[in-house]
Amino acid sequence: MSTLDARRIYVRLPNWVGDVVLATPFLRRLRAAAPDAEIVLHGKGVALRLLEPESLADRHVGVVHKGLLGPWREGRRLRADLGEIDLAFLLPNSLRSALTVRAAGARRIVGYRNGRSLLVKEGPFVEKEGLFRSVPMIDYYLGLLEAVGVDCQEVPRRPVLSAPPIANEWAEEFLTRQSINAPGLRLWAINLGGSWETKRWIPEHAGRLVRLLRRRGITPILLRGPDEQDLADQTCAAAGERIPGADEVVGLNELTSLLRRCRVLITTDSGPRHFGIAAGIPVLVLIGSTHPGYTAVDYPALELACEEVSCWPCHLKVCPLEFRCMRALTAERVADQAARLVGRQLTVGVS
Repeated sequence: MSTLDARRIYVRLPNWVGDVVLATPFLRRLRAAAPDAEIVLHGKGVALRLLEPESLADRHVGVVHKGLLGPWREGRRLRADLGEIDLAFLLPNSLRSALTVRAAGARRIVGYRNGRSLLVKEGPFVEKEGLFRSVPMIDYYLGLLEAVGVDCQEVPRRPVLSAPPIANEWAEEFLTRQSINAPGLRLWAINLGGSWETKRWIPEHAGRLVRLLRRRGITPILLRGPDEQDLADQTCAAAGERIPGADEVVGLNELTSLLRRCRVLITTDSGPRHFGIAAGIPVLVLIGSTHPGYTAVDYPALELACEEVSCWPCHLKVCPLEFRCMRALTAERVADQAARLVGRQLTVGVS
């Protein structure tokens, strides 16, 4: 069947923002398959704020209770606030999410059953290939819909986010504050941060990239997270200048709008890469310790810069060796690959 017969559908969102963006194809297909159901999204506040402009759900409920008894308390709160849940989808593969929705009294619970089959009775098992499960996250989430009979074969494997007018206004004001809002500027966005140390690009490399881009008539924008001021300062020191964007955090709700004004995004394998794809611009991803199979999408303007050294992919958060995978991605290599990507996409267009 292609539609779902349920009055109220609950979705536990992923915890990581990048995964939330990758879940948008799932949420759009769910909305189409259950047009008359009340869809409730449950997750962290930052994820809910990001999805609010997309109109993919009827209610957004933030996570309140944490700690050892958090799942039970959170479930009881959901039961009191929502009433009966006919169908629940668990996007995180965690025991906490399963315990929470069990306490909420959901009639049907659909999720990946690895390690929690006593709590989750519907859904597939993940088959690993060697040590890792290199299943693209978009397919991973859509697999839950397929498990209950929803046809996802024609669903585009690409995340899409809208750009509300207020976000567009903010992006224009940001470029003006940074003195880079003149017509004709070639803006290239650079993100070298990441939640793991092994996902971050080397500041000295990024600083040299900025100098290379300047010589080629390109204006760089440095994207930084709220906890990455030191990383931005090191990059500026290596570049020998204060890079636009180094002193201001771009909010997630405004990031798509800002990226639509750039020619390309050069980024690590972290959340901003998915926003670049959602914005529809060319994206060059600098791969460190992680296998790119997890975040594969159907997007012709995406390229990877990856050095498959002997210890790759380790999926370690901290490198115990010499960080060879990232050190091999020099500024010259990155600049040349990004230039080829931009040139090709300007010729054929980005679909």
